[in-house]
Amino acid sequence: MLSLRERKKEETRRALSRAAAELLLAEGTENMTVAAIAEKAGVSTRTFHNYFPRREDALLLFIEDTLDDWCRQVEDAPEDEHPLDTMHRLIGDRLSDGTHPEDAPENPGTLLNLMTIGDHLSAVAGVKEKARVQHVADGLLEALYRRPGHGMSRQGVALLLISSLAAGALAVEPARQNSSTAECGSIPPWAWPSSGPQDAPSRLEESFRLLRAGFGG
Repeated sequence: MLSLRERKKEETRRALSRAAAELLLAEGTENMTVAAIAEKAGVSTRTFHNYFPRREDALLLFIEDTLDDWCRQVEDAPEDEHPLDTMHRLIGDRLSDGTHPEDAPENPGTLLNLMTIGDHLSAVAGVKEKARVQHVADGLLEALYRRPGHGMSRQGVALLLISSLAAGALAVEPARQNSSTAECGSIPPWAWPSSGPQDAPSRLEESFRLLRAGFGG
């Protein structure tokens, strides 16, 4: 149990993290200054630096918290739910209000916006920062692997996880093309969906249908 002081510190830390993410999405990299983040969270710049060395560290916390939340949801999933169905559900929940950039400009938790945050971090993160994210991602993989009854190897679960995340990325990529805050995307132009379902939930359904069918192989 955290003390009242510790809870307040944790609340401030996460408020700064969310403020950084919201500013990046709403105003872009240049306007996501430490001063702007602190003002949005209602604290001083000195307080910001009590919690984070740089603005990107606040963004990293947001991504880490998101992956931690996914780990908890995987652990709490019904015992008879296949890991692929679990990932389909978790990613589908993140599509809410994320079909178009204008639908959720200040909600950093949508898949669309998480990808934009991830693009920014990929461009500026160093070895230590990437190792932090990898550590939490490894926890998600481990949580999926521990699911009962799937009979897959760890390599198989890793492929399932990577494929699921790719399915989510393909679902929202067309909307990212029109986003003014999107940086270097993770999906090359030749892979953007050009036919078939044109809304994000339907594209996600189609991708997971293919995954379940094993591409007909």
